Amino acid sequence: MKLSALALATGLAFSASAFATENVWDSASPWDGLTVVDYAEWNVFGWDSVSGNEYIDSTPDVGGVGTLTVTGAPIITGTQNVYTWQGGPLSYSASLSSSATGVFDVYLRAASMGLVASDTAYLNGVAATAVETYNVSMGIMFGEPAAQREYYFVWNNVSATDLYTFTWTDPRPHISLDQLAIATVAVAAVPEPSTYGMLALGLGVLAFAGRRSRKHNA
Repeated sequence: MKLSALALATGLAFSASAFATENVWDSASPWDGLTVVDYAEWNVFGWDSVSGNEYIDSTPDVGGVGTLTVTGAPIITGTQNVYTWQGGPLSYSASLSSSATGVFDVYLRAASMGLVASDTAYLNGVAATAVETYNVSMGIMFGEPAAQREYYFVWNNVSATDLYTFTWTDPRPHISLDQLAIATVAVAAVPEPSTYGMLALGLGVLAFAGRRSRKHNA
């Protein structure tokens, strides 16, 4: 009992001090310059409701309609991060509502601190691997390398749906989720084959007209 209490106290101290953050992204967003259609972002975390071992935050700090559900025994730190301690892994589910139609690139962006978070996430059951955009060492903590990290997952050419659901699991303790963002980005329409045919025909007509003009002037 004393050992468990000591471990919890150590974890809380670690999460509150070493994980201090201003909840500000340190790297450029992966969709910079592109057209964002749907968006939700959490900079600080807090529970709107708790049911058993499910903790729900359904109020994004920026953007549209989204919900974050954490299953396990999460701790909200003094900087309002979601912290995993020795109590076991945390499973996450984040959703984004949308009424848009078309085809989109869909992004899940995250910032974490501490030990390495999961490098695999799923969108409606389809896996993607993390692309790291920021990494600053925090030294060795709990016997492993720790860092402040920012990374994203992307799913390309996704047909629109009314609900995008992302899932991932952090299988180890001492990971602090600092920020989270979800975005759908419009994909430029690809011309139909008939469009290419009309373009080629138009270029051919212009070339023929140019040759006739040169011949006539000669």
